[in-house]
Amino acid sequence: MTMFGDLPEDQASGRVAEIYGEIRTYGAVPYVSSLQRQLATVPGCLEWLWEAVRPAFIDGSVPEAAWGAVRGLDLPALAPVQRPALRAMGVDEAGEAVLQGIYETFLRASPVNMVTASLMGHLLAEDAADEGAESAAAPSWQPPAPPPPLPGFPSDAELGAEGRALLNLFTVDMGGSTFVPGLYRLLAHWPGYLAHVAVEIHPLFQRPDILATCHDIVARIDAVVPPLSRGLTASPKPFDAATIAALWASLGVYRGTTSPQMIVFSTLLRDALPGG
Repeated sequence: MTMFGDLPEDQASGRVAEIYGEIRTYGAVPYVSSLQRQLATVPGCLEWLWEAVRPAFIDGSVPEAAWGAVRGLDLPALAPVQRPALRAMGVDEAGEAVLQGIYETFLRASPVNMVTASLMGHLLAEDAADEGAESAAAPSWQPPAPPPPLPGFPSDAELGAEGRALLNLFTVDMGGSTFVPGLYRLLAHWPGYLAHVAVEIHPLFQRPDILATCHDIVARIDAVVPPLSRGLTASPKPFDAATIAALWASLGVYRGTTSPQMIVFSTLLRDALPGG
């Protein structure tokens, strides 16, 4: 969804900043992902979406359904990364803990974002609901504690030419614009480790069993969305038909490609770490 820009968390204010805080709380994550940050750049869009889906977050139904949908995936195993090898890649003890937190964060955020994108698609297509959203009740669910805070993304200057070239190996086509998923941008703090990741997972992007698992994830998410969408209502859409069409196209790529990959590869890379 890069065509819509990106509103970083430290630049959010007013209602958007409040929504960012609730996304972190009820998604049980330490950050707001690109899906919501980019929706926030479309005037009124994130506010419109969150007003509609918030009830299904504060009672835990969206997060619990999303996390449950992707348990027990049939995945291959990567070769374990022994701790001396990890240290040689530039990952010290503290960095190892940060990596664990990064993977756990994406394993929480990605399924929830897939459900959110599906619910948004439902609301975009639903005209009968344009009578106004009902007020959400008080929170009735206690989310788990989030993983530790994530490091910021390295700047272009910090990456250097070699680091930028390495990150380009993970570029995703988002309907004519390009996008490097945040997972790999975070791993770029450890260039040696990211190079290892590229060697390990780049061949898997088009491997039939990995593609089948990504399709399975989409099917699992599809199965849990209908009960969640019942009863959700939205106020009138605050954007025009051209924006709706662009949102549809971007949501499809986000939901059907990048998020399933984040779930698959975060699982594989987490499990390959020492103690994984």
